[in-house]
Amino acid sequence: MKAIFYLTDEGFTCYKENETIVDTFQWEEVVLIDAYLAKFPEETQVSLIIDVVEEDIYFEWAPKLLPWEKAGFLERRKARFPSEEFALTKLQWTNSLKESEGGRKEELILVSLLANDEVFSSLLTKLEEAQILVTNIYTKPFLLVEYFKIRVKSYLKLSKKELEQPFLVVIRVSEYAFRQIFFYEGHLRISRLVELDRDTTDMTRALVHETKLAIAYIRSQNLMPVDSNISLVFLDSDPKILSGLFEICKEEGLFLEEKGKYFFKGLTFNELTKNKQYLSFENARCFSQPAMVDFILTDRPAGFYSNKYTEKIKGFLLGRQVFIGLNILLLLGGLYYIVMSSVDTYVSWKKQEILEQKIVAHQTEVKRLKEVVKFQDDAEQVKASVEFSDVILKLKLDRPVNFDIYQWSDVFERHEHIQISRMEWALQARFDSRKTEIILDAWVFPFYDTYKDPVKWIDAFIEDLKNLPGVENVELQKEPLNRNLSQQMIIDATKEPIDALPFTVKIRVKDIEPK
Repeated sequence: MKAIFYLTDEGFTCYKENETIVDTFQWEEVVLIDAYLAKFPEETQVSLIIDVVEEDIYFEWAPKLLPWEKAGFLERRKARFPSEEFALTKLQWTNSLKESEGGRKEELILVSLLANDEVFSSLLTKLEEAQILVTNIYTKPFLLVEYFKIRVKSYLKLSKKELEQPFLVVIRVSEYAFRQIFFYEGHLRISRLVELDRDTTDMTRALVHETKLAIAYIRSQNLMPVDSNISLVFLDSDPKILSGLFEICKEEGLFLEEKGKYFFKGLTFNELTKNKQYLSFENARCFSQPAMVDFILTDRPAGFYSNKYTEKIKGFLLGRQVFIGLNILLLLGGLYYIVMSSVDTYVSWKKQEILEQKIVAHQTEVKRLKEVVKFQDDAEQVKASVEFSDVILKLKLDRPVNFDIYQWSDVFERHEHIQISRMEWALQARFDSRKTEIILDAWVFPFYDTYKDPVKWIDAFIEDLKNLPGVENVELQKEPLNRNLSQQMIIDATKEPIDALPFTVKIRVKDIEPK
């Protein structure tokens, strides 16, 4: 919850967020104030608005410094105002520059001092002792500056250039009190509290008269170019006061046509307030005090003053926010890790399921192919076999060799389990009755881990060769076969399967038709 203590010279009023009942105390009611602060809800963040007369605001010129030199310079200047004399001090650069007569570049510094009033200092001490979280300290003049820059500027749609023109803003504080604030180049230059005579019969003319005096004072201080008009903005809650202001201002000569353009506007606080917690259309006696409270609760502008206690509270709140933020990040990180782990696990399960399906499909396909194709030669081997057969068939029959090619081809054709891979022959004698030695490299297939069928097929092949005309001898030279037909071949599972077995046959042929 948030609360606002509005401090005046007479006492203070407590406004609470989301409530319409206020608590008001006079400074003399010390016992009631102590009891109220002792029972104040913990964790409530409190902002202070200081609206007192004993606040000194002025400006002074200082040498223009580099950005990293400005903070130290302000600290040294601030040390000139001891805490025994001043409860709160504020110094800040305004970015307004000029060149002195000696040619030195200077920048304007704002100095705001709040006297060390015993009552006010006592309240600050009691707030700290009660451990009430004081987060912001506002001063009424500068709070009105923020109100003008945020609410009035956006409502009137003033440009940045227009905002830098001379402005005198008159705000109604109470029934007979008005605060006059003079702006120039976007900065506060003068803040003045005016009390009208309670016996006055024409409130509007009295207000215009005080405004005329303020303009005369501003011009006498050379705070702006002499050939410029001062634009006027009146903020009140009573439309009757605002209705005739413009005509009276012109009658009193507040605007001079020869001095160029000027701006005039009268606005009510209700027009400028978005969320009206303490302001209402029906209550015409609501002045700037509830308007500033609603402004802080809605827009939460930055504080103006600070002391050691408020700095400590801000550090504590910032640390708590950082701690909460880290916990949230850790929680989000944990949730992210859990979600990503779950997704990865789900994807892994799906991948494993798909892989198992592919393995089953692959095994099924392998089984089907084994049933359809018992043996498949390499494409190069098939091509070589076809080319070899073509060469054999195209041999001339004018006795280039000493044996009958046709009969040998018939033998090769009959034995479908024998594949000839190489055939070489050479003459063994030089006379009419020549002998030829033939070497056959061949494969027997298929091989199903037993030697029974391959042995039978090779034996039958050799017997046919022996029956060919002119064959004297057939010798099985390279025999990778085991004659123990009951023995099984043991195959290393890591090697490729054996589908065919090689063998070599040496044949001696005599010339049956000598030349």
